[in-house]
Amino acid sequence: MKTGPAILTLSGIVLIAAFMLMPRSPEASVSVAEEADHAHETTQSASDALSVGDSIIKDAISKLKSGEVAPMIAIRSILDVAEQNPENSYAQFALGELGLQSGQFDKAIARFENVLKLDAHNGEAHLLLARARLALGDSSAAIDGLKKALETLSDKETRKAIETEMASINPN
Repeated sequence: MKTGPAILTLSGIVLIAAFMLMPRSPEASVSVAEEADHAHETTQSASDALSVGDSIIKDAISKLKSGEVAPMIAIRSILDVAEQNPENSYAQFALGELGLQSGQFDKAIARFENVLKLDAHNGEAHLLLARARLALGDSSAAIDGLKKALETLSDKETRKAIETEMASINPN
């Protein structure tokens, strides 16, 4: 039995976990919120509906983080928003992050692809999509995604972490 692929997979998972646990800069958090707001600037009534959806998502995430609700209850709330409005990039992004955290990489990929259909310049979505693809062993697609993230993200620390991450990936 070859241990090389198992070690590589384990290393990738550890690396992803380390990056997910890294503190995020306020700039990155603000940019996600700004990107969600930007995606919602269609009509006033659609914007109002999205604002309600966004507040539901924020509440569900807050309750999930505090342990106030079970994960599936929070996820169901976010899924309801996404089903009612598939163009809500904030809902799609949140579900993508939850997919990554729970190891459902195929679902995370689909969600981040949805976000990028709505906003091709969402650097955080490019970054997390690349990490989900790496977790499934598609290092070439992961490197391409990390390059796109570098093109769109401006935070120096994040960019440096991405460059380090890219250097550690062996293309398949």
